[in-house]
Amino acid sequence: MENKTGKYIKYAIGEIVLVVIGILIALQINTWNQQRIQNKDEQLALKNLKQDFEYNYKALDSVLNETKNNIASQFILLNHTGNKSKDITRAQFNISLNRLADINEFYPRNGFLDDLMNSGNLGIIKNQMLRNKLSSWSSVFEYIRSREIELEKGRDRVSNMIIKKGSWLNADAVSTDQAVKNNTFPKSGFDIDNRNLLNDLEFENNTENTIYQNDKLVQSHEKGLQLITEILSLLEKEIKE
Repeated sequence: MENKTGKYIKYAIGEIVLVVIGILIALQINTWNQQRIQNKDEQLALKNLKQDFEYNYKALDSVLNETKNNIASQFILLNHTGNKSKDITRAQFNISLNRLADINEFYPRNGFLDDLMNSGNLGIIKNQMLRNKLSSWSSVFEYIRSREIELEKGRDRVSNMIIKKGSWLNADAVSTDQAVKNNTFPKSGFDIDNRNLLNDLEFENNTENTIYQNDKLVQSHEKGLQLITEILSLLEKEIKE
């Protein structure tokens, strides 16, 4: 009887061990499957983010170059105000005048990153440094937008001044803006030379302030490009082809 009992106990223990081993193997397989799915989802996320930030880099770099061109054109105005030389043609002045009221806005592609953050799934990305960089993108973009808003205020002051003391029709006659070119405007009914604005101290101040705000905008663009470069570098390292 004792021998039978001992054999039974050994058999029961063996069965328990086999069951436990089976459970552990099943858990391990499940863990492997979950890890495989997570890795697949992470790679998909990384590739989508790479596409978005490559687009953002090109878009922001283009806006940066246009803003720098605006600054160069605006300095032409500033170099002819007051008692300075007035050796600038009407056409040259009006081209620069248009650029004085021009704002190149940045419209990023943030959809996939926003989805990850709003759904709380940013943690799917294992690289902590990359997660931190991605999390900081929204604040950098918000700063760029804040600089655009400040520039818009200056643009409004310039526009109001031209409305009161100049001619937008004369300025738009040389405009390269497609929205303007798609419409045929008549010549101004007033004999106004917009270059007279060069003798107005308010115009000089508005021009200087616009250049200052554009320079701040350029700095925000450069900060954004630096962050995008860092994000793309980290993405490249994490993506498995």
